[in-house]
Amino acid sequence: MISMAPKEALCIVNPYEHGGGAEYQIRLLIEALADAGRYEIHYLTHFVDTRTRTRRYRVVRIGRGGVPRLGYMMDGAALYGALRAIAPRTIYQRVACAYTGICAEYARRHRRALLWHVAHDTDVASQSLDPGRNFLRVRLERWAVNYGARRAGRIVVQTAHQAALLRANFAREADAVIPNFHPPATETVDKSGPFTVLWIANLKPWKRPDVFVRLAAACRAHGHVRFVMVGAPAGAGANRRWQESLMQQIRATANLEYVGERSHEEVNAMLAHAHVFVNTSVHEGFPNTFIQAWLRDVVVVSLSVDPDDVLAKGAGIIAHSEAGLAAAVGQLIDEPELRAAYAARGRVHAAANHSLRNVTALVRLIDSCSGAHG
Repeated sequence: MISMAPKEALCIVNPYEHGGGAEYQIRLLIEALADAGRYEIHYLTHFVDTRTRTRRYRVVRIGRGGVPRLGYMMDGAALYGALRAIAPRTIYQRVACAYTGICAEYARRHRRALLWHVAHDTDVASQSLDPGRNFLRVRLERWAVNYGARRAGRIVVQTAHQAALLRANFAREADAVIPNFHPPATETVDKSGPFTVLWIANLKPWKRPDVFVRLAAACRAHGHVRFVMVGAPAGAGANRRWQESLMQQIRATANLEYVGERSHEEVNAMLAHAHVFVNTSVHEGFPNTFIQAWLRDVVVVSLSVDPDDVLAKGAGIIAHSEAGLAAAVGQLIDEPELRAAYAARGRVHAAANHSLRNVTALVRLIDSCSGAHG
């Protein structure tokens, strides 16, 4: 009888099991790891996806309730205890927060491998995504991220720009630059319907949805054009008044429709029929929505975000100002040949740089961590 060696324990640590782009990337990574069959995968998270779904991993909930008042440092004992109980040989941590530092400390003390995957430019920069939150919480989170960034065994970044920030702020070289990855589009791409301009993001102040509202108002002369916003509301708390004001602005803009949160599959279906995608964020990591749009012949127009200058090099349009944003969208509405040329370049760029070949490279790096403890 042939005895099968037990699978090696691998912990994936992230505050959310479902949500935005980082969680979608983790989902694709888990599928690739599960297909390889070498690991017993444990997903350690504070927010468990309560929807009915098939999992190829074990979920371990860390902490209870909503976001802890003093941040994820309050989950420290629970996370450390879970890691000690599972005793993984390798830890993969994504989304910078106190979990980054806690995982780094566990890995250091127990001589385990930690692979930290940078998910956003602010992970390796001095500023914070939400500087207005509880002061002590911000300080604790930033301290833990800085600790983890200096002590993680290996670090993966999404862009050359993030590698430069890591070098400048932490005197560390990235072990790999691995761009985000997506499967090929499976939807039927059909642009014969009404001209549609999409904005896709959660409604948060730093995503600047109000800019898109003003863009729709500026383009109201194009009566045949639909402007559509997709994304989850910001929720309660400090952003409540801001969101109420935003919703009033949306309702007052006749050519603008807000459809709320949609699943990843629903977003892709909308993109298959859309013509232009607009990003208005202050900063990002590498937006998954760029790749989703490119793969479905949607022109990407960004107000500020242009990771590694891919838009400036021809994969889309970087506007730099609200006036430039309105001018770019107006030109794309009026000039179908120009729009087709941008869409074709975006599709070629996505196929060359954001295929599932990248997840294979990430799996190989995780495999190599098994022999790279500490």
